[in-house]
Order: sequence, then C-alpha cells, then structure tokens
Amino acid sequence: MEALHVSQTVMDEYSARILLGTFDRAVSALELSQRFRIPIAACYRRIRQLEQMGLVYCERELPSRNGKGLQLFRSRLKSVRIALEEGRLRAQVLMDGPSSEPLASEQVLNLSERRA
Repeated sequence: MEALHVSQTVMDEYSARILLGTFDRAVSALELSQRFRIPIAACYRRIRQLEQMGLVYCERELPSRNGKGLQLFRSRLKSVRIALEEGRLRAQVLMDGPSSEPLASEQVLNLSERRA
C-alpha cells in the first residue's frame, strides 16, 4: 500500500463517501448508492477498487431472495494525513489490518529535488 496512492484515491468524491459510509458499520452497495446518490454501477466499481487496495472488505454476506447474497462492506481506513512541509509532500495512512492490528504506511516525496 503506497500512502500517496491511497491519499489520491481518498480524494475521489465517490471513494471518500464510500469510506465514510462504511467507517462505523458494514453496509451494502445499494445502501451506499442511495444514501450518497452514487450511481450503483459506479458504487460497485469504486468498492472493487477499494477492495483491491485493501481499504474496504466484505465483512459478511447475508442471504437474499435472489440467492446471490447481500454483501456488507466495511472500511479498514482509520486516518489519512497529507502535509506539505519544507519542500516535501508527506502522506501517512493508518488502517486496521486483517486481524484488527493497526497498519501504518508513510511516504515522502521530495518536491525540491530537481529531476533529470
């Protein structure tokens, strides 16, 4: 997990709303779509992207009438901090790991260095 990539993803409006909506409790994509007025297809796309990044996970699956099961998603993200200080861009990410152990990641980009 690269902290700068996570910070960019969190700045996407739909991704931010999904992370916010799944912070306190597990919820379905349909509930997120309705609550935040995110088109359902876009909601599922963002959830899949956030799952691939390890930022959300399917906490449980409930039986449904159509037999597919209703997935309830939960955020692992606890905090994201971005700072620009002394010519450096610093991104810090704190999230719950798979076994509820906190995982931290930090990445610093030196903006004052000249690139060839």
